[in-house]
Amino acid sequence: MIKRADGRPLPFQLLHAERRQRTDRASPLAGMPDPITGGRIPAPPEDPDVIYINAFYSFEGARPERLIFHPPQDEDGLPAVSIGFMVIDRSVPVTRFSFLKTDTRLAINWTDPWFTAFSNPNLNRSARSGTTSFLYVEPRELRHEVLIRVRELAPWIGQNLTTGARLEPAHQSQILTAALENFAHRNPVSIAGMPSKPALVRGSFLTLGERGFEIVEDAPMLIADTTFVGVILTYPISELPVSASITWDMFDDTIQEVPVTLTDIAGPFLDWGSSEDPKITWTNHLKQYVDPKVTPVEASGIVFVPLLALLAFVLSITAGFVAFRVSEKPLSLVFVVLSTGFLITGLSYSGEKTVPFLSPVSDISKTQIATDAFTRLLANTYVAALEVFPEERKEALEPIVFDAAKADITAELETSLTIQVPGGGRAQIVEITDVVIVQGEMDRRGEFEGVAQWRVEARAGHWGHDHRRRVDYRARVAFRPDKGNWALSAITVLEARSPDV
Repeated sequence: MIKRADGRPLPFQLLHAERRQRTDRASPLAGMPDPITGGRIPAPPEDPDVIYINAFYSFEGARPERLIFHPPQDEDGLPAVSIGFMVIDRSVPVTRFSFLKTDTRLAINWTDPWFTAFSNPNLNRSARSGTTSFLYVEPRELRHEVLIRVRELAPWIGQNLTTGARLEPAHQSQILTAALENFAHRNPVSIAGMPSKPALVRGSFLTLGERGFEIVEDAPMLIADTTFVGVILTYPISELPVSASITWDMFDDTIQEVPVTLTDIAGPFLDWGSSEDPKITWTNHLKQYVDPKVTPVEASGIVFVPLLALLAFVLSITAGFVAFRVSEKPLSLVFVVLSTGFLITGLSYSGEKTVPFLSPVSDISKTQIATDAFTRLLANTYVAALEVFPEERKEALEPIVFDAAKADITAELETSLTIQVPGGGRAQIVEITDVVIVQGEMDRRGEFEGVAQWRVEARAGHWGHDHRRRVDYRARVAFRPDKGNWALSAITVLEARSPDV
Protein backbone atom coordinates (compact mmCIF):
# COMPACT_ATOMS: atom_id res chain seq x y z
CA MET A 1 0.00 0.00 0.00
CA ILE A 2 1.16 3.56 -0.79
CA LYS A 3 -0.25 6.40 1.30
CA ARG A 4 -0.02 10.15 1.50
CA ALA A 5 1.77 11.74 4.43
CA ASP A 6 -1.56 12.09 6.30
CA GLY A 7 -2.18 8.33 5.99
CA ARG A 8 -4.78 8.42 3.19
CA PRO A 9 -4.17 5.55 0.74
CA LEU A 10 -3.68 6.39 -2.92
CA PRO A 11 -6.26 4.84 -5.26
CA PHE A 12 -4.96 1.53 -6.56
CA GLN A 13 -5.52 -0.05 -9.99
CA LEU A 14 -4.05 -3.46 -10.88
CA LEU A 15 -2.94 -3.43 -14.51
CA HIS A 16 -1.12 -6.74 -14.86
CA ALA A 17 0.11 -9.71 -12.80
CA GLU A 18 2.08 -12.79 -13.79
CA ARG A 19 4.76 -15.25 -12.66
CA ARG A 20 8.31 -14.35 -13.69
CA GLN A 21 11.93 -15.31 -12.99
CA ARG A 22 13.78 -13.13 -10.51
CA THR A 23 16.18 -10.54 -11.98
CA ASP A 24 19.72 -11.46 -10.97
CA ARG A 25 20.99 -8.65 -8.73
CA ALA A 26 23.11 -10.85 -6.47
CA SER A 27 26.36 -9.34 -5.26
CA PRO A 28 29.50 -11.33 -6.16
CA LEU A 29 30.31 -11.04 -2.44
CA ALA A 30 27.02 -12.67 -1.39
CA GLY A 31 27.47 -14.84 1.69
CA MET A 32 30.75 -13.21 2.70
CA PRO A 33 31.18 -11.15 5.91
CA ASP A 34 30.31 -7.47 5.55
CA PRO A 35 33.42 -5.55 6.77
CA ILE A 36 31.24 -2.64 7.95
CA THR A 37 28.27 -4.32 9.67
CA GLY A 38 29.93 -7.62 10.56
CA GLY A 39 26.94 -9.54 9.19
CA ARG A 40 26.68 -11.63 6.06
CA ILE A 41 26.13 -10.00 2.69
CA PRO A 42 22.66 -11.27 1.68
CA ALA A 43 22.17 -13.72 -1.13
CA PRO A 44 18.96 -14.12 -3.15
CA PRO A 45 16.52 -16.92 -2.27
CA GLU A 46 17.08 -20.25 -3.98
CA ASP A 47 13.60 -20.19 -5.56
CA PRO A 48 13.91 -18.01 -8.72
CA ASP A 49 10.13 -17.59 -9.14
CA VAL A 50 8.54 -14.23 -8.32
CA ILE A 51 5.17 -12.58 -8.87
CA TYR A 52 5.36 -9.54 -11.15
CA ILE A 53 2.67 -6.90 -10.62
CA ASN A 54 2.11 -3.75 -12.64
CA ALA A 55 -0.14 -1.36 -10.70
CA PHE A 56 -1.09 2.29 -11.01
CA TYR A 57 -1.50 4.65 -8.05
CA SER A 58 -3.22 7.93 -8.84
CA PHE A 59 -2.31 11.27 -7.23
CA GLU A 60 -5.84 12.44 -8.11
CA GLY A 61 -4.55 15.77 -9.38
CA ALA A 62 -2.72 16.73 -6.14
CA ARG A 63 1.01 16.07 -6.24
CA PRO A 64 2.19 14.86 -2.81
CA GLU A 65 5.38 16.12 -1.18
CA ARG A 66 5.74 12.88 0.77
CA LEU A 67 4.60 9.29 0.41
CA ILE A 68 4.49 6.34 2.81
CA PHE A 69 5.25 2.83 1.54
CA HIS A 70 3.40 0.31 3.74
CA PRO A 71 4.28 -3.40 3.20
CA PRO A 72 1.89 -6.23 4.10
CA GLN A 73 2.35 -7.25 7.74
CA ASP A 74 1.22 -10.14 9.89
CA GLU A 75 -0.49 -9.93 13.29
CA ASP A 76 2.86 -9.32 15.01
CA GLY A 77 3.69 -6.38 12.75
CA LEU A 78 6.36 -8.33 10.85
CA PRO A 79 6.61 -8.41 7.02
CA ALA A 80 4.11 -10.96 5.70
CA VAL A 81 6.04 -11.36 2.42
CA SER A 82 9.50 -10.51 1.13
CA ILE A 83 9.23 -7.55 -1.23
CA GLY A 84 12.33 -6.35 -3.02
CA PHE A 85 11.96 -2.88 -4.42
CA MET A 86 13.60 0.03 -6.18
CA VAL A 87 12.24 3.55 -6.61
CA ILE A 88 12.93 5.58 -9.74
CA ASP A 89 11.78 9.19 -9.88
CA ARG A 90 11.56 10.51 -13.45
CA SER A 91 14.41 8.21 -14.62
CA VAL A 92 16.61 8.96 -11.57
CA PRO A 93 17.28 5.90 -9.36
CA VAL A 94 16.36 6.92 -5.81
CA THR A 95 17.26 3.68 -4.01
CA ARG A 96 19.63 0.82 -4.22
CA PHE A 97 17.89 -2.57 -4.46
CA SER A 98 16.40 -3.12 -0.99
CA PHE A 99 13.71 -5.07 0.85
CA LEU A 100 10.61 -3.34 2.18
CA LYS A 101 10.21 -4.36 5.82
CA THR A 102 8.33 -1.54 7.52
CA ASP A 103 6.64 1.79 6.80
CA THR A 104 9.06 3.87 4.77
CA ARG A 105 8.72 7.60 4.00
CA LEU A 106 9.73 9.15 0.68
CA ALA A 107 10.23 12.92 0.23
CA ILE A 108 9.71 13.95 -3.40
CA ASN A 109 11.57 16.90 -4.90
CA TRP A 110 9.43 18.03 -7.82
CA THR A 111 12.02 20.60 -8.96
CA ASP A 112 14.86 18.10 -9.32
CA PRO A 113 14.34 14.33 -8.91
CA TRP A 114 18.00 13.91 -7.96
CA PHE A 115 17.10 15.14 -4.47
CA THR A 116 14.13 12.84 -3.95
CA ALA A 117 15.06 10.56 -1.02
CA PHE A 118 13.81 8.20 1.66
CA SER A 119 13.98 9.24 5.31
CA ASN A 120 15.86 5.98 5.95
CA PRO A 121 19.34 6.72 4.51
CA ASN A 122 20.14 2.99 4.23
CA LEU A 123 17.62 2.72 1.39
CA ASN A 124 18.97 5.58 -0.72
CA ARG A 125 21.43 5.05 -3.58
CA SER A 126 25.13 5.33 -2.72
CA ALA A 127 25.76 8.17 -5.19
CA ARG A 128 24.21 11.13 -3.36
CA SER A 129 26.48 13.97 -4.52
CA GLY A 130 25.89 15.37 -7.98
CA THR A 131 29.50 16.60 -8.08
CA THR A 132 32.45 14.52 -6.90
CA SER A 133 36.19 14.91 -7.32
CA PHE A 134 38.98 12.32 -7.39
CA LEU A 135 42.75 12.81 -7.15
CA TYR A 136 44.83 9.84 -8.32
CA VAL A 137 48.56 9.89 -7.55
CA GLU A 138 50.32 7.23 -9.61
CA PRO A 139 53.77 6.63 -11.12
CA ARG A 140 54.42 9.19 -13.87
CA GLU A 141 51.08 10.95 -13.59
CA LEU A 142 48.73 12.74 -11.27
CA ARG A 143 45.09 12.81 -12.39
CA HIS A 144 42.28 15.04 -11.23
CA GLU A 145 38.99 13.47 -12.24
CA VAL A 146 35.54 14.98 -11.82
CA LEU A 147 32.04 13.56 -12.07
CA ILE A 148 29.47 16.34 -12.36
CA ARG A 149 25.80 16.04 -13.19
CA VAL A 150 24.87 17.96 -16.33
CA ARG A 151 22.22 19.96 -14.47
CA GLU A 152 24.81 21.08 -11.90
CA LEU A 153 27.32 21.87 -14.64
CA ALA A 154 24.80 23.86 -16.70
CA PRO A 155 25.14 27.29 -14.96
CA TRP A 156 28.93 27.17 -15.32
CA ILE A 157 28.80 26.71 -19.11
CA GLY A 158 25.89 29.02 -19.90
CA GLN A 159 23.21 26.31 -20.18
CA ASN A 160 19.68 26.24 -18.76
CA LEU A 161 18.38 22.72 -18.25
CA THR A 162 15.11 21.81 -16.56
CA THR A 163 13.67 18.57 -15.21
CA GLY A 164 13.28 15.99 -17.96
CA ALA A 165 15.37 17.94 -20.48
CA ARG A 166 16.53 15.72 -23.33
CA LEU A 167 19.96 16.09 -24.90
CA GLU A 168 20.30 15.36 -28.59
CA PRO A 169 23.75 14.60 -30.12
CA ALA A 170 24.45 18.20 -31.19
CA HIS A 171 23.58 19.45 -27.71
CA GLN A 172 25.70 16.71 -26.13
CA SER A 173 28.73 17.77 -28.17
CA GLN A 174 28.22 21.40 -27.19
CA ILE A 175 28.01 20.53 -23.48
CA LEU A 176 31.08 18.25 -23.50
CA THR A 177 33.23 20.76 -25.38
CA ALA A 178 32.24 23.57 -23.00
CA ALA A 179 32.86 21.33 -19.99
CA LEU A 180 36.40 20.43 -21.07
CA GLU A 181 37.24 24.07 -21.80
CA ASN A 182 35.85 25.06 -18.41
CA PHE A 183 37.65 22.45 -16.33
CA ALA A 184 40.97 23.06 -18.10
CA HIS A 185 41.40 26.21 -16.00
CA ARG A 186 38.97 25.81 -13.07
CA ASN A 187 39.75 24.17 -9.72
CA PRO A 188 43.54 24.72 -9.94
CA VAL A 189 45.97 21.95 -9.00
CA SER A 190 49.32 22.52 -7.30
CA ILE A 191 52.09 19.92 -7.20
CA ALA A 192 54.70 20.29 -4.46
CA GLY A 193 53.40 23.82 -3.92
CA MET A 194 53.80 24.85 -7.57
CA PRO A 195 50.74 25.69 -9.73
CA SER A 196 50.35 23.17 -12.55
CA LYS A 197 48.40 23.08 -15.78
CA PRO A 198 46.99 19.85 -17.20
CA ALA A 199 48.89 18.37 -20.12
CA LEU A 200 45.83 16.45 -21.26
CA VAL A 201 42.08 17.02 -20.76
CA ARG A 202 39.53 14.46 -21.89
CA GLY A 203 35.98 13.55 -20.96
CA SER A 204 32.96 11.34 -21.49
CA PHE A 205 29.27 11.21 -20.75
CA LEU A 206 28.09 8.79 -18.08
CA THR A 207 24.59 7.84 -17.01
CA LEU A 208 23.44 6.67 -13.60
CA GLY A 209 21.24 3.61 -13.77
CA GLU A 210 20.18 0.67 -11.66
CA ARG A 211 23.68 -0.83 -11.74
CA GLY A 212 25.58 2.40 -11.17
CA PHE A 213 27.50 4.62 -13.58
CA GLU A 214 28.02 3.57 -17.17
CA ILE A 215 29.97 5.39 -19.89
CA VAL A 216 27.87 6.17 -22.96
CA GLU A 217 29.06 6.94 -26.47
CA ASP A 218 27.11 8.11 -29.51
CA ALA A 219 23.82 8.08 -27.61
CA PRO A 220 20.91 9.32 -29.76
CA MET A 221 19.33 10.88 -26.67
CA LEU A 222 20.32 11.52 -23.04
CA ILE A 223 18.22 12.74 -20.12
CA ALA A 224 19.80 15.65 -18.25
CA ASP A 225 18.60 14.44 -14.82
CA THR A 226 20.64 11.21 -15.01
CA THR A 227 23.53 12.29 -17.25
CA PHE A 228 26.98 13.16 -15.90
CA VAL A 229 30.08 14.57 -17.52
CA GLY A 230 33.23 12.75 -16.47
CA VAL A 231 36.37 14.85 -16.87
CA ILE A 232 39.97 13.57 -16.61
CA LEU A 233 42.85 16.05 -16.28
CA THR A 234 46.36 14.58 -16.52
CA TYR A 235 49.47 16.10 -14.93
CA PRO A 236 52.69 14.22 -15.85
CA ILE A 237 55.23 13.77 -13.03
CA SER A 238 58.70 12.22 -13.03
CA GLU A 239 58.36 10.95 -9.45
CA LEU A 240 55.85 11.09 -6.64
CA PRO A 241 55.75 14.64 -5.22
CA VAL A 242 55.82 15.52 -1.53
CA SER A 243 52.29 16.90 -1.84
CA ALA A 244 49.53 17.83 -4.26
CA SER A 245 46.42 19.93 -3.76
CA ILE A 246 43.17 20.92 -5.45
CA THR A 247 41.52 24.26 -4.75
CA TRP A 248 37.87 23.77 -5.71
CA ASP A 249 36.28 27.01 -6.90
CA MET A 250 32.89 25.93 -8.30
CA PHE A 251 30.39 26.58 -5.53
CA ASP A 252 26.81 27.84 -5.85
CA ASP A 253 23.36 27.13 -4.40
CA THR A 254 23.47 23.55 -5.67
CA ILE A 255 27.18 22.71 -5.23
CA GLN A 256 27.81 23.62 -1.61
CA GLU A 257 30.38 20.96 -0.80
CA VAL A 258 32.33 18.49 -2.90
CA PRO A 259 33.49 15.05 -1.70
CA VAL A 260 37.08 14.41 -2.81
CA THR A 261 38.71 10.98 -2.84
CA LEU A 262 42.52 10.99 -2.66
CA THR A 263 44.02 7.74 -3.96
CA ASP A 264 47.61 6.49 -3.92
CA ILE A 265 49.06 2.99 -3.58
CA ALA A 266 48.18 2.99 0.13
CA GLY A 267 44.49 3.30 -0.68
CA PRO A 268 41.69 5.89 -0.97
CA PHE A 269 41.16 8.65 1.59
CA LEU A 270 38.01 10.77 1.72
CA ASP A 271 38.03 14.54 2.19
CA TRP A 272 35.62 17.42 1.50
CA GLY A 273 35.90 20.78 -0.16
CA SER A 274 33.60 23.68 0.71
CA SER A 275 33.44 27.40 0.08
CA GLU A 276 34.84 27.97 3.60
CA ASP A 277 37.64 25.42 3.12
CA PRO A 278 38.11 24.84 -0.63
CA LYS A 279 41.65 23.43 -0.59
CA ILE A 280 42.13 19.67 -0.41
CA THR A 281 45.70 18.37 -0.02
CA TRP A 282 47.32 14.98 -0.54
CA THR A 283 50.55 14.48 1.38
CA ASN A 284 53.09 11.83 0.52
CA HIS A 285 53.39 9.55 3.56
CA LEU A 286 54.81 6.62 1.58
CA LYS A 287 58.05 5.71 3.36
CA GLN A 288 59.08 2.58 1.45
CA TYR A 289 57.84 3.43 -2.01
CA VAL A 290 60.28 2.67 -4.86
CA ASP A 291 59.63 4.56 -8.06
CA PRO A 292 59.54 2.09 -10.99
CA LYS A 293 62.31 2.62 -13.54
CA VAL A 294 63.34 0.80 -16.68
CA THR A 295 66.68 -0.87 -15.92
CA PRO A 296 69.07 -2.93 -18.07
CA VAL A 297 68.46 -6.67 -17.83
CA GLU A 298 71.70 -8.50 -17.11
CA ALA A 299 72.31 -11.44 -19.44
CA SER A 300 72.49 -14.24 -16.88
CA GLY A 301 73.77 -17.59 -18.15
CA ILE A 302 75.81 -15.89 -20.88
CA VAL A 303 79.58 -15.39 -21.04
CA PHE A 304 80.99 -12.59 -23.15
CA VAL A 305 84.28 -13.42 -24.80
CA PRO A 306 86.41 -10.49 -26.06
CA LEU A 307 87.73 -12.27 -29.18
CA LEU A 308 89.87 -9.37 -30.41
CA ALA A 309 91.45 -8.96 -26.99
CA LEU A 310 91.98 -12.71 -26.72
CA LEU A 311 93.64 -12.80 -30.14
CA ALA A 312 95.86 -9.86 -29.18
CA PHE A 313 96.91 -11.60 -25.93
CA VAL A 314 97.74 -14.80 -27.82
CA LEU A 315 99.83 -12.84 -30.33
CA SER A 316 101.51 -10.96 -27.48
CA ILE A 317 102.45 -14.20 -25.75
CA THR A 318 103.66 -15.73 -29.01
CA ALA A 319 105.79 -12.67 -29.85
CA GLY A 320 107.23 -12.67 -26.33
CA PHE A 321 108.11 -16.35 -26.59
CA VAL A 322 109.81 -15.79 -29.96
CA ALA A 323 111.71 -12.79 -28.54
CA PHE A 324 112.95 -15.02 -25.70
CA ARG A 325 114.12 -17.73 -28.10
CA VAL A 326 115.73 -15.51 -30.75
CA SER A 327 119.43 -15.00 -30.10
CA GLU A 328 119.96 -11.98 -32.31
CA LYS A 329 119.39 -8.82 -30.30
CA PRO A 330 117.85 -6.57 -33.01
CA LEU A 331 115.36 -9.26 -34.03
CA SER A 332 114.59 -10.06 -30.38
CA LEU A 333 113.90 -6.38 -29.75
CA VAL A 334 111.43 -6.34 -32.64
CA PHE A 335 109.46 -9.21 -31.14
CA VAL A 336 109.53 -7.54 -27.70
CA VAL A 337 108.01 -4.43 -29.26
CA LEU A 338 105.41 -6.56 -31.06
CA SER A 339 104.58 -8.42 -27.86
CA THR A 340 104.16 -5.15 -25.98
CA GLY A 341 102.00 -3.71 -28.76
CA PHE A 342 99.76 -6.77 -28.83
CA LEU A 343 99.46 -6.65 -25.04
CA ILE A 344 98.40 -2.98 -25.08
CA THR A 345 95.94 -3.73 -27.91
CA GLY A 346 94.50 -6.64 -25.94
CA LEU A 347 94.03 -4.48 -22.88
CA SER A 348 92.32 -1.76 -24.92
CA TYR A 349 89.83 -4.26 -26.41
CA SER A 350 89.24 -6.24 -23.21
CA GLY A 351 85.99 -4.41 -22.36
CA GLU A 352 84.40 -4.19 -25.80
CA LYS A 353 83.68 -6.04 -29.02
CA THR A 354 82.77 -9.14 -27.05
CA VAL A 355 81.00 -12.16 -28.49
CA PRO A 356 78.31 -13.83 -26.34
CA PHE A 357 78.10 -17.58 -25.75
CA LEU A 358 75.93 -19.73 -23.53
CA SER A 359 77.89 -20.49 -20.39
CA PRO A 360 79.33 -24.03 -20.61
CA VAL A 361 79.25 -24.39 -16.82
CA SER A 362 75.66 -23.23 -16.26
CA ASP A 363 73.24 -25.85 -14.92
CA ILE A 364 70.20 -23.88 -16.18
CA SER A 365 68.52 -25.07 -19.38
CA LYS A 366 68.38 -22.91 -22.49
CA THR A 367 64.57 -22.76 -22.20
CA GLN A 368 64.78 -21.52 -18.62
CA ILE A 369 67.38 -18.90 -19.56
CA ALA A 370 65.10 -17.67 -22.36
CA THR A 371 62.03 -17.65 -20.08
CA ASP A 372 63.79 -15.70 -17.33
CA ALA A 373 65.24 -13.21 -19.81
CA PHE A 374 61.92 -12.54 -21.53
CA THR A 375 60.07 -12.24 -18.21
CA ARG A 376 62.42 -9.48 -17.05
CA LEU A 377 62.35 -7.74 -20.44
CA LEU A 378 58.56 -7.86 -20.40
CA ALA A 379 58.37 -6.41 -16.88
CA ASN A 380 60.56 -3.49 -17.95
CA THR A 381 58.48 -2.98 -21.09
CA TYR A 382 55.38 -2.47 -18.95
CA VAL A 383 57.31 -0.02 -16.77
CA ALA A 384 58.03 2.01 -19.90
CA ALA A 385 54.28 1.92 -20.61
CA LEU A 386 53.71 4.02 -17.47
CA GLU A 387 54.99 7.10 -19.28
CA VAL A 388 52.21 9.49 -20.26
CA PHE A 389 53.22 10.37 -23.81
CA PRO A 390 54.33 8.12 -26.72
CA GLU A 391 57.70 9.83 -27.19
CA GLU A 392 58.52 9.40 -23.52
CA ARG A 393 57.51 5.74 -23.68
CA LYS A 394 59.81 5.29 -26.69
CA GLU A 395 62.71 6.92 -24.85
CA ALA A 396 62.11 4.80 -21.75
CA LEU A 397 62.55 1.61 -23.81
CA GLU A 398 66.14 2.50 -24.71
CA PRO A 399 67.92 0.31 -22.07
CA ILE A 400 66.07 -2.87 -23.16
CA VAL A 401 65.49 -2.46 -26.92
CA PHE A 402 67.86 -2.33 -29.88
CA ASP A 403 67.83 1.03 -31.64
CA ALA A 404 66.76 -0.52 -34.94
CA ALA A 405 63.72 -2.13 -33.31
CA LYS A 406 62.64 0.75 -31.08
CA ALA A 407 60.03 2.21 -33.46
CA ASP A 408 58.35 -1.15 -34.09
CA ILE A 409 58.29 -2.21 -30.44
CA THR A 410 56.99 1.22 -29.38
CA ALA A 411 54.16 0.88 -31.90
CA GLU A 412 53.30 -2.56 -30.49
CA LEU A 413 53.35 -1.13 -26.98
CA GLU A 414 50.98 1.65 -28.03
CA THR A 415 48.47 -0.72 -29.59
CA SER A 416 48.44 -4.45 -28.90
CA LEU A 417 50.13 -4.39 -25.48
CA THR A 418 47.99 -1.54 -24.19
CA ILE A 419 44.86 -2.38 -22.20
CA GLN A 420 42.22 0.32 -22.55
CA VAL A 421 39.73 0.97 -19.76
CA PRO A 422 36.42 2.90 -19.67
CA GLY A 423 37.08 6.61 -19.98
CA GLY A 424 39.88 6.21 -22.51
CA GLY A 425 42.63 5.55 -19.98
CA ARG A 426 45.42 2.97 -19.98
CA ALA A 427 45.48 0.25 -17.35
CA GLN A 428 48.62 -0.40 -15.32
CA ILE A 429 50.04 -3.91 -15.30
CA VAL A 430 50.26 -4.99 -11.67
CA GLU A 431 51.38 -8.59 -12.19
CA ILE A 432 52.87 -10.76 -14.94
CA THR A 433 52.44 -14.53 -14.57
CA ASP A 434 52.58 -17.79 -16.50
CA VAL A 435 55.38 -16.76 -18.87
CA VAL A 436 56.04 -19.78 -21.11
CA ILE A 437 58.18 -20.33 -24.20
CA VAL A 438 55.92 -22.36 -26.49
CA GLN A 439 58.03 -22.40 -29.64
CA GLY A 440 61.68 -21.74 -30.49
CA GLU A 441 65.04 -22.41 -28.87
CA MET A 442 67.97 -20.27 -27.84
CA ASP A 443 71.08 -20.84 -29.95
CA ARG A 444 74.62 -21.15 -28.61
CA ARG A 445 75.16 -17.41 -29.04
CA GLY A 446 72.19 -16.63 -26.75
CA GLU A 447 69.90 -15.45 -29.54
CA PHE A 448 66.22 -16.38 -29.27
CA GLU A 449 63.41 -16.12 -31.78
CA GLY A 450 60.11 -17.89 -31.19
CA VAL A 451 56.68 -17.70 -29.59
CA ALA A 452 55.97 -16.89 -25.95
CA GLN A 453 52.78 -16.57 -23.96
CA TRP A 454 51.99 -14.86 -20.66
CA ARG A 455 49.18 -13.49 -18.51
CA VAL A 456 48.82 -10.00 -17.04
CA GLU A 457 46.67 -8.59 -14.27
CA ALA A 458 45.78 -4.97 -15.09
CA ARG A 459 44.22 -2.27 -12.95
CA ALA A 460 42.97 1.26 -13.49
CA GLY A 461 40.97 3.62 -11.32
CA HIS A 462 38.53 6.10 -12.84
CA TRP A 463 35.90 8.25 -11.15
CA GLY A 464 36.05 6.22 -7.95
CA HIS A 465 35.71 2.82 -9.62
CA ASP A 466 38.49 0.24 -9.67
CA HIS A 467 38.64 -1.51 -13.04
CA ARG A 468 40.52 -4.82 -13.17
CA ARG A 469 41.21 -7.02 -16.16
CA ARG A 470 43.07 -10.23 -16.85
CA VAL A 471 44.51 -10.75 -20.33
CA ASP A 472 46.35 -13.70 -21.88
CA TYR A 473 48.92 -12.85 -24.57
CA ARG A 474 50.62 -14.90 -27.23
CA ALA A 475 53.38 -13.21 -29.24
CA ARG A 476 56.32 -13.80 -31.52
CA VAL A 477 59.40 -12.38 -29.81
CA ALA A 478 63.10 -12.04 -30.53
CA PHE A 479 65.90 -10.97 -28.20
CA ARG A 480 69.63 -11.49 -27.77
CA PRO A 481 72.47 -10.44 -25.47
CA ASP A 482 74.31 -7.22 -26.17
CA LYS A 483 77.09 -5.59 -24.12
CA GLY A 484 76.34 -7.69 -21.09
CA ASN A 485 72.53 -7.25 -21.15
CA TRP A 486 69.48 -8.71 -22.85
CA ALA A 487 67.75 -6.55 -25.44
CA LEU A 488 64.55 -6.99 -27.44
CA SER A 489 64.77 -6.96 -31.22
CA ALA A 490 61.11 -7.77 -31.97
CA ILE A 491 57.74 -8.43 -30.36
CA THR A 492 54.54 -8.99 -32.32
CA VAL A 493 51.33 -9.88 -30.52
CA LEU A 494 49.54 -12.79 -32.17
CA GLU A 495 46.64 -13.07 -29.74
CA ALA A 496 45.26 -11.17 -26.75
CA ARG A 497 42.16 -12.44 -24.99
CA SER A 498 40.48 -12.43 -21.62
CA PRO A 499 40.51 -15.91 -20.05
CA ASP A 500 37.28 -15.10 -18.21
CA VAL A 501 35.26 -14.53 -21.39
